[in-house]
Amino acid sequence: MKNYFNATSIRLCLLLIGINLFHFNAIAKISASVDYLVFPAEKGGGRLILLFGVDGNSIRYQKLNGGYHGTVSFSIAVNDSVRNYFAENMDLNSPILKDSSLFDRRYSAMKEIALPSGNYTVDMLIYDPNNQDTLKEKLNFSVKMPDAQIKPVCSDLMLMEPEFYDPSKSVFEQKIQAIRSSDFYMKADTVLRFYSEAHGILNKISAGTPLVSRVRVLEQSSKKSLDEFGKIKRVKSGLNLAYITDLPIKNLPSGNYLLIWDLIDTAGKIVSVSYRDFRKSNPGLKQEFVDGTTPSGDQVLATEIEKLTTDQRQHLVASLLPIASTSEQSTIDYLRKKGTETEVKNYLASFWSKRSGQNASKDFRQYHNLVVYADSKYSTQTMKAYQTERGRIILQYGKPNIIENEYSDRQRKAMQNLNTVPYEVWYYYYLEVPVKQSDVMFVFVQQNRGNDNYRLIHSSAIGEVRNGEWRSVVENNATYNFDRLSPNDRNEQANPKTAR
Repeated sequence: MKNYFNATSIRLCLLLIGINLFHFNAIAKISASVDYLVFPAEKGGGRLILLFGVDGNSIRYQKLNGGYHGTVSFSIAVNDSVRNYFAENMDLNSPILKDSSLFDRRYSAMKEIALPSGNYTVDMLIYDPNNQDTLKEKLNFSVKMPDAQIKPVCSDLMLMEPEFYDPSKSVFEQKIQAIRSSDFYMKADTVLRFYSEAHGILNKISAGTPLVSRVRVLEQSSKKSLDEFGKIKRVKSGLNLAYITDLPIKNLPSGNYLLIWDLIDTAGKIVSVSYRDFRKSNPGLKQEFVDGTTPSGDQVLATEIEKLTTDQRQHLVASLLPIASTSEQSTIDYLRKKGTETEVKNYLASFWSKRSGQNASKDFRQYHNLVVYADSKYSTQTMKAYQTERGRIILQYGKPNIIENEYSDRQRKAMQNLNTVPYEVWYYYYLEVPVKQSDVMFVFVQQNRGNDNYRLIHSSAIGEVRNGEWRSVVENNATYNFDRLSPNDRNEQANPKTAR
């Protein structure tokens, strides 16, 4: 035991000597970071936001007032192709530190620079004025300030620190600690908060026009949208549209992602969009069904699942596709094709427990009954209900309040044409998903006269396909090109489940 403490004491002495040498002798390089964000203004031009960070271990400290004080200087110049628009020397100072154990702190600062619309080059020289031996670091990058008077534009997405954010103050009145300098989120980071603005909207559409504000998280490589981590809501167009929101990322797997915010008009077109990369480390996160154990929770739910036959459970898992998120669909597809009986049972219990909490058994029972109803009404010889358009809508939104066809359609104008294309119009008084909506309609057309399968060609629901020509198509018995309903169709660009 004695020898152990002696060795430890020697090691601590060497460490302290190393720290003193590191801070009071020559240092090779400064460890600093610079990030920038562009915030356009409504009438053109805008603000360039520069975010600075310095590792306190990489600078030299001087004794001052009984403590230690360090400084990093940033010599900044902003130029276009003709002239200089901004030049300043900015010092980032550490607070007075009591002792050398505090040298490992990180210091941050923010600088706002007003600029006209245009293209710029930012040149910097970064150095330690207290250490002439430190290498002077040069940095340059290009910046574009868009003109919101020409085209609607969203600002860059500013990441915030929820822990330090003061809701009583505006974003640009926050302390620098409230602005996140890193786009890397560790396992302990369970919330992603960001702020952005949209300008120039009224140059394209009138004030008060309904819009959809949508936030998505996409896998960077595949561009697959992880719908359960996104948000969508209705807003109205106006001056200086600002948006701040929190995304729960506790269950986001490790990986590289794109964070996207866009505004969508009533025609389903994206008005403006902004995005940025971020990374998440979440070691140990696993899919619930893998371990082969029954999830704890609602025993009534487990009992009801156990009572079903193997085929019924297999079909119920497949029938989850209309209500599953994008990230859940790959798991469901695996279970449909290769899942063991235990995996299927465990996944059903996990899916409904996670989705409905204390109401899991009730919601499972209701959905099971809805699947049975949909199968009886909308299955074909080759497809189950969840694989058809009408079956998918029933399972996703529930039963409609009114169903009309080519004979009972109250809005039909060409009643004299009895040889019309067979179609159905479904009306919902009110929907809860993906956002609260009222007076929603879905239009289905019989794609092939040889079977009872109908294709969805128009809906007023957010996230569904739109086609303003649908009535002239069905009333005039016209031939409709169903290939137009691909995700690349101009009317589907803003579909939350397909847009990229």
